[in-house]
Amino acid sequence: MVWGLVPADALRGAQKYYILAPGTYKVGRKDCDIIVQMDPSVSRLHAEIVVDQMISSMILNAGSTKSNSHVRIRDSSKFGTFVKKELGPKARLRQGEEATLIEGDIVTFGTGNASFRFCCVPFRIFIHRPMRGQLRSIQSIASSIGATVTSNWSTECTHTLVNESSLVTTELIEAILAKQLVILVHWFEVLAEKNICTEFPSCTAYLPNLNLEDNMVRIVDPKIRENCLDGYLFVLGSCHEQYKFGDKLQLLLEMIGAKFVGADEYLLDSQTSTVKENNQVVLVVSGESTSEFNNSRKFSSLSRISDVKLMVAILSGNLDSSLIEVPSIVISSSHSTDETIVADSDVETDTALSTQAGTNIKSETAKDNDTEDDDTSGKREDEEHVKNSDVEETANCMPMPIEEDVILIRKFDKSDASDIGRHENSDILYSQDLIVRNTIASVQPISSKASSVNFKCFRKRETVSGNSFRDLIPFSKDPYKESEHGRDESDYMRDERKRKKLEAIAEEMFNSEKLKKRAAASTSLEAFLARC
Repeated sequence: MVWGLVPADALRGAQKYYILAPGTYKVGRKDCDIIVQMDPSVSRLHAEIVVDQMISSMILNAGSTKSNSHVRIRDSSKFGTFVKKELGPKARLRQGEEATLIEGDIVTFGTGNASFRFCCVPFRIFIHRPMRGQLRSIQSIASSIGATVTSNWSTECTHTLVNESSLVTTELIEAILAKQLVILVHWFEVLAEKNICTEFPSCTAYLPNLNLEDNMVRIVDPKIRENCLDGYLFVLGSCHEQYKFGDKLQLLLEMIGAKFVGADEYLLDSQTSTVKENNQVVLVVSGESTSEFNNSRKFSSLSRISDVKLMVAILSGNLDSSLIEVPSIVISSSHSTDETIVADSDVETDTALSTQAGTNIKSETAKDNDTEDDDTSGKREDEEHVKNSDVEETANCMPMPIEEDVILIRKFDKSDASDIGRHENSDILYSQDLIVRNTIASVQPISSKASSVNFKCFRKRETVSGNSFRDLIPFSKDPYKESEHGRDESDYMRDERKRKKLEAIAEEMFNSEKLKKRAAASTSLEAFLARC
């Protein structure tokens, strides 16, 4: 138990003082342990408070020892010190006199308003899952300040100490429900190092990280948790036993002021319609079983969050949207046809397929041109071959009949009883692979990535892409190749190469002439110098 001197009135400049160890503490206007400057009648060394022994609050509350607090006050001033008991008049202490202080006494220094209430601050420490030998060391520290330590949680506990990365248990949840601040053990060790202080060490620097089902949770101040789940409406199951911490989840939601309803209450639209409109409805499911929510179609369209993730959000004071599972989207069709056929259009063709077909046609033409250069005698036959191949490739690019070109996709009819039982009112389930087609049957097989294109990405056949190779490099005839082997040069490229060769020859001739002139000039200068 810690002794405290608390200002009896809200006086300007008055401070609280906490005594944490036995000893003699000086009270005065200057250079003292307890500074009192509210009254000019307070001497520089006005009084002394003597603590003979630190006792626990349990011993103090016992009837036989309640008056024996082991704390005395001794006056050392000119104007005296006044002590007022709860049941008695104010008694003045003259210089050298002393009196015993008990909880509730009012001590006045001087003749003014410098009054303090003498009180005790109980310390009953709950240490959560202490390590081996840690409980004994904490008990020795606690005895020096009159505190008690226990490893079992109860409502009488005033502080909860944990180690870093401790597991979250039911006892710890009960301490949080009691709005106690969960702090590290090191905070208590720092507190016990002081003899007297005006305030306890700040707890914000000693907040722990706890482990909840392999999720690290940063514990925050209880005030931060308040209203941290605004904008959400949580739907809880009727059986709380399915959740990890049972009914503790609902109690935590009540503590922080979150909105929640039961599953049965949510089905009654008349009672919760207003709340649904203003909040995002989230279904709280258990990691073990969700059979309760599979019976109703209303629950299938709700976002979901597991009870463990919701507990993480409550303890950390923040609900990350990534923890919420968005429901799958179901697209319902109003058509009643038995089959849906998606065929290729005469005007539009797929970008990836048309580009591949054009590349194949160009490669066939390039091969025919190579044959034309090597064998001039068979020129007519090669031209006919090129024409035939062009006709065949063009024919392959034309839309095929529906029976050969497309794959029919069957749509679930509402009249089919088996389909209704499985999908209810849904006709088509959305998928990226909904439409499958084979536009070019005779073209060389392409990779699976090119065939599984998005069916929404189309362009017209005659439209040339702005990123084509010809737009980037106009003088190139064929697409870029790593090697020049087996490739014909265009007239422009041959002229360009000849021009570069001529420029190199001209530059070499110019440099040689310049060197000859310099040599001749140096020879004439040497001859002139020799004559002189």
